[in-house]
Amino acid sequence: MNKDVVYIEPEDDITDIIARVKNSKQKLVALVPPKKIGVLRSAVNTKLIAKTAKASGKVVVIVTTDSSLVKLAASAQIPVAKTLQSRPKLPSEIIKEERAHGEQFIDEKDFDDEEFDPNNSVKPNKPRPVAQSTKKPDQEISSDDIEKDEEKTNKSDKKPGKNGKNIIPTLEKYRKWIIIGAGAFVLLIIFLVWAFAFAPGADIAVAIRTTANNFSENVSFVTKSGTENTSDGKFLLEQKKVEKTSSVEFQATGQKDIGEKAHGTLKVSYTFTNSTQEGFTIPAGSTFSSGSATFTSNSAISFENPDGCTRADYSTGKCVDTKTAELTATAPGDQYNVAASSSWSSPNGTSASNTSAFSGGTSNVVTVVSDDDFKKAKEKLESQGREDGKSELVKEFGDDMIVIESSLEVSTSDPKSSPAVNEEVKSGTTPKIEATTTFTMYAVDKVKVEDYIKEKASMSLANDQRIYAVNKPFFENFSKVSDGNYTAKLKSSTETGPKVSEEDILEKSKGKKFGEVQSILKSINGVSSVKLTPSFPWVSTVPNDPNKITIELKVEE
Repeated sequence: MNKDVVYIEPEDDITDIIARVKNSKQKLVALVPPKKIGVLRSAVNTKLIAKTAKASGKVVVIVTTDSSLVKLAASAQIPVAKTLQSRPKLPSEIIKEERAHGEQFIDEKDFDDEEFDPNNSVKPNKPRPVAQSTKKPDQEISSDDIEKDEEKTNKSDKKPGKNGKNIIPTLEKYRKWIIIGAGAFVLLIIFLVWAFAFAPGADIAVAIRTTANNFSENVSFVTKSGTENTSDGKFLLEQKKVEKTSSVEFQATGQKDIGEKAHGTLKVSYTFTNSTQEGFTIPAGSTFSSGSATFTSNSAISFENPDGCTRADYSTGKCVDTKTAELTATAPGDQYNVAASSSWSSPNGTSASNTSAFSGGTSNVVTVVSDDDFKKAKEKLESQGREDGKSELVKEFGDDMIVIESSLEVSTSDPKSSPAVNEEVKSGTTPKIEATTTFTMYAVDKVKVEDYIKEKASMSLANDQRIYAVNKPFFENFSKVSDGNYTAKLKSSTETGPKVSEEDILEKSKGKKFGEVQSILKSINGVSSVKLTPSFPWVSTVPNDPNKITIELKVEE
């Protein structure tokens, strides 16, 4: 009879072996296990192989020299051969050999040597019995059968064998859990080392009670670098300038009549009273009026004492010099169209009359920019530009400078209005005033000012007190003494309290329990509260490493 050789790989499981036995085309199947027999080390698996062979009408031979596998094969009624060419040993032969060595682990009645034919023949009339099986020979072996047989074997592995010796259970099925457990144990060790050696840290927040004290001191300023002396309260001024061209729109409210002016001819006469009286001239632009209508002369009017007048003529008022003058109304309007033979007032004792009416006066009232409109717009422009310029200068100085707002100087060019004053504002036009303004402001180094305040204020403190904060210093009454020299009053307030430093807190806290640290720090005069925050919930001791300790020393508000 030909045989089919099946080499079992280390990764093969029992279902792979059973499938290859069932699918074999030969009656005799030789199973060759690897050096580490693995899956065949289980008694349940060897019995399942025997059961499958019996159900398939095949004979299985295991080729091995491993003594433990030989015993398992014998217990499952499977013949064993040392090589593929050697004769298989029957179960009864294996039993005799074991007895010769004083071992008894199987009962001889469990084997039937007649089932195995050394001449490679199988007796078909006597089927091989399959232990612990309720299935008929022609039924398939299911996975449920394998699981049930494995459970039975796992239970029986813990019991001693017939000869009183314990059967060693297989660890193959527990390999994964052993690896997982070992990995978890290593991770636990790493975590514990990290948690208790590297992770511990603490934040310590200490609040200090302080007292506010006002500060006021006269100081001086210079603009020339190298002449300052901050210890004596003489600070260097830093100047910044900015130019801004700004404009403001406004509403025109002025009214103006731009119509035509009336004009006409007037006869002006003067009566001389004696011969010695000299002539005279009424200059151009002299005013003549008829009622409320006023006119000005277009040219000068000259009068002379007439020749040939006698004393009688002078006494009777006959020595008269009459001139004709061209007049123009002082303003447009038809109210200046004076009728003929109107009554007139004239300068220098002259008399005037018109024989013909004045004409040409028309009225056309329009909106113009008045002086009052211009004045109000200028005030608004200066106010708006001042605030814009100051804001821009403050930004340019930055937060590290104290800006002296009272030092602001504003220089504005002559503002111009469009349209100009007394000019007509055309329809759809909004009047606007525009000017260029130069802003100048001074500032002082903030750090130097605060250092000066601390130095001055510390002179009046007790030895166990210190300054914790300087609150918003500012300057009042800034004024110029001479070119490059200024004075002002520096004002601020300081927060003073007990002399407690971060170094003191660190030394009193390292390596101590949180509760102990609380008691020690709260006992310091002036400490109002202490808060300790661990880096992790399990941390209850302040580390000895200063790098793992954060200290926050804050002033109580």
